[in-house]
Amino acid sequence: MSPDITYYEILDVRPGASDKEIKQAYYRLARDLHPDKAANKEERKKYEQLFAEISKAYNVLKEKSRRAEYDRAFKRDEEKKIKAGQKVAEKKDGTKDGTAVRKKEKVAKAVDRSGERILIARRAYNMGMHVMKLGDYDQAVGFFEAAINNDDSEAVYFYRLAMAMVHGRKSFSRTVESCNRAVEMDPYNMDYKLLLGEIYEKAGGISKAKDIYEEILKWDSTHEMARQHLAALGFKAGGGAKSFFKNILKKLGGGK
Repeated sequence: MSPDITYYEILDVRPGASDKEIKQAYYRLARDLHPDKAANKEERKKYEQLFAEISKAYNVLKEKSRRAEYDRAFKRDEEKKIKAGQKVAEKKDGTKDGTAVRKKEKVAKAVDRSGERILIARRAYNMGMHVMKLGDYDQAVGFFEAAINNDDSEAVYFYRLAMAMVHGRKSFSRTVESCNRAVEMDPYNMDYKLLLGEIYEKAGGISKAKDIYEEILKWDSTHEMARQHLAALGFKAGGGAKSFFKNILKKLGGGK
């Protein structure tokens, strides 16, 4: 387990959660991810890994003394990170200006809250990647959604959410919406566009998928996966960017 992922995030509870909430969260996860529920040996191994991590987190947080010690250590670590980026506003003569300081402190607090949310988002994303590698796509969706709720400025969060929803057979419209968001935020990332094409292809939107694969090849004529998808659909890949611009010149009357 990554040290950047807290025990609270493993149990999917807030840091200030009550003992009852922590217990309920543990039993819910233990019920859903118990190794005995595995369908085969490979899945059982994944469940055993998750169950061990969940149990470790619960064993610390369920005991007041151990939880208090864990919280103190975590708080010290977070304070070091926050203080590293803080500056105190002072006048040129070295004295503090009350009004200026209050304004600076207000801004600093806002920045700190923003920074904390970014950290939470990154940890949720890391946890999502972890459980997705173990094949638990439902849990991955929850973690990626948590990442986006805390920081919606990262295209990769939307991309991974869409990927988890594809594997987890979630709502087509939500999956497309998430992947489209990733493409809009980073239009030059062909992996994002490829996934969007695959989503439409799996849903039977062959024409839309074909358009997306062809668009990828306009930007990158060597994109092998886009070519393979087109071939599998029974279409021949075009000439890529060169033929694309050649067609434009023809339309403008400058090509033969």
